[in-house]
Amino acid sequence: MAAITRVGARYGFGFVFRRPVGRRRRPEPGRVGDRLRRSFEELGPNFVELGYFLAARRDLLPPDVAAELARASAPPKPDAPPAVRAIVERDLGNTLERLFPVFEERPERVDSFTQAHRAVLPGGRAALVVVARPGVRGDLLAMRPVADLVRRRIGDRLPLDPSEMVSEFVAHVAHRRDMHFTAQTTRRLREMDGFGLRVPEVYRDYSTARCITFEAPELPGPPEEGQYRQASEALVRLAIEEGIFLANPAPERLVAADGEVWLADPTEIFALDPERLRGLAEILAAVRRGDVDGTERSLRLAGAAVPKEASALRRELREALGALGGPLWPEHSLEEIRDRSLDALRRGDTRLQTEVPQLMASLVAAEQLGQGSEKGRPGTRHVGTVVAAEAAEATISRYRDPAYVAARTARRLAQPDTYADYPRQIHALLGELKDGEIEVRFQHGGLDDLISKVDILANRLVFALLIAALIVGSSMLGIFAEAGVRVLGVSVFGLIGFVFAAILGLALLVGIIRSGRL
Repeated sequence: MAAITRVGARYGFGFVFRRPVGRRRRPEPGRVGDRLRRSFEELGPNFVELGYFLAARRDLLPPDVAAELARASAPPKPDAPPAVRAIVERDLGNTLERLFPVFEERPERVDSFTQAHRAVLPGGRAALVVVARPGVRGDLLAMRPVADLVRRRIGDRLPLDPSEMVSEFVAHVAHRRDMHFTAQTTRRLREMDGFGLRVPEVYRDYSTARCITFEAPELPGPPEEGQYRQASEALVRLAIEEGIFLANPAPERLVAADGEVWLADPTEIFALDPERLRGLAEILAAVRRGDVDGTERSLRLAGAAVPKEASALRRELREALGALGGPLWPEHSLEEIRDRSLDALRRGDTRLQTEVPQLMASLVAAEQLGQGSEKGRPGTRHVGTVVAAEAAEATISRYRDPAYVAARTARRLAQPDTYADYPRQIHALLGELKDGEIEVRFQHGGLDDLISKVDILANRLVFALLIAALIVGSSMLGIFAEAGVRVLGVSVFGLIGFVFAAILGLALLVGIIRSGRL
């Protein structure tokens, strides 16, 4: 905590702690994102991961701050071989030499929370051992009281609750380090038809909650550019059709062997709730159609906190979809669609569930994985966006299939909890009937929206009639009025009327253009 305080004061956040450290610096409001990024980089990789976690929340943070946090970089250093040896031996209950005849001390991949080592099992089978890194808990424990202090001091001036964000980040980290969930999801991927990537088998006897061992291909090599594109499309489809996504779909997790692309390291994996997944697919389909009302309805299905009065949200969505230029999906990357959509939600005071922005960040990373040399090139056709649109349609069709709906209903009816509360509800209803306290209310769901639209149209019509009256009146004054001041043969009163009508007409035109209904 002392280190966090010192670093925060050094980058101009000392006013939060009310404890001057070194030379006092005045806050620089215009550079909050840059200073926050540099402070996270100085604090270390775990804080950089917190920055990435916050950068995905573009439904809460301003775009410039989110973009700066996404640029943060602090490469983690691998754990020392004795520390890795201690974890493996303690978790697997044997010496490293007896468990693995060959265990490479130099890690194949190093992330903030896990690192992977190549090894050979008894019998000569190649393997990849992924270990949850120690030393993470200390940083997470230090984040909590600092977040609580920030919330008490300046929480009312922030776009998010620091304590809540740190709690969600701690849960996020715990999930990324959970090797039991990784083993379950890997087994699910292996049973899936048409995934497009080879998924390794999990060696259960060599796996625990903090250490997992996968089969590894013989003589692996880096994939070619076309294979990266294949992996990118497979990961995008997997996320939207099944709700399964990697927290960090880095190229190091992929290898090529025997003409196949392997997802050699499927750790740090997540699975979205089916109802949230359906809502996300509905959102993508509605955005593709340019359907503002459909997007708003789908947000609620995805678990988003939508304000009761959603006129501001609809206006922002209309502007965002208008800026995208309609359903021209190949011309826009998933990153651009994500950024514009989440910024519209932020301005419309709408908040997503934590998993949805994380899945969208994974989609963007997966798309960039397949761009290769085409990344940033003008006129690039963004295949990932097309794949996402097709996957969304497939997901929606599956959830609307009568067989799926019937099976889902049967599963719910078969659960005893479904009926557990019925006796109490019936008893309460009979009691209200006996006392004459039943109250019935009718509310037309779309009436308020209809009245609002009619009101807007009526205002525009009156505005247009007023402009027309000014133009006609000014014209008559300019033609028939003989008295009064004249400039270049034109009546001043008529000229004033024309100018005023032009200003009103311009204001009306701007309002119509902003609404996206020109």
